[in-house]
Amino acid sequence: MKSYQHRKKTKINLKTKLLKRVEESPSWVKAFLGYFEVPSMDIISKRLFFFAFIAGWSIATSAENGPAFQLAISLFSCIYFLNDKMKNLLRASTTGFGVLVGGWIVGSMLVPLIPTFIIPPTWSLELLTSLVAYVFLFLGSTYLK
Repeated sequence: MKSYQHRKKTKINLKTKLLKRVEESPSWVKAFLGYFEVPSMDIISKRLFFFAFIAGWSIATSAENGPAFQLAISLFSCIYFLNDKMKNLLRASTTGFGVLVGGWIVGSMLVPLIPTFIIPPTWSLELLTSLVAYVFLFLGSTYLK
């Protein structure tokens, strides 16, 4: 029994170390980390499936028209998911719209850096930027408080 207790005491406890570092961190770090939460795997998997479906739908119909309708559905669903957590429609709407704008800006800067031989020729710049925006909308609707 003593050997078990000795092994348990000498084992590195990563959660305790990280929690201790967060407690010792400045107040602005605590405030920043307070905006995020990790939901259950069930919620993560459902939302991941939803946004993956929307992304697949955008890719499948990319030759016909742009992904504007799919982006609108994704934005409204992100606002719905955020409102479910925040219980404030105005705050959820501004947060969802901010996540969409942030994803679109990052996508607009990131997509031109991708080499053209990796991207299928039928995929437009708008489609690739919207795929980055879907990732941002998924992360925002899942992990923001």
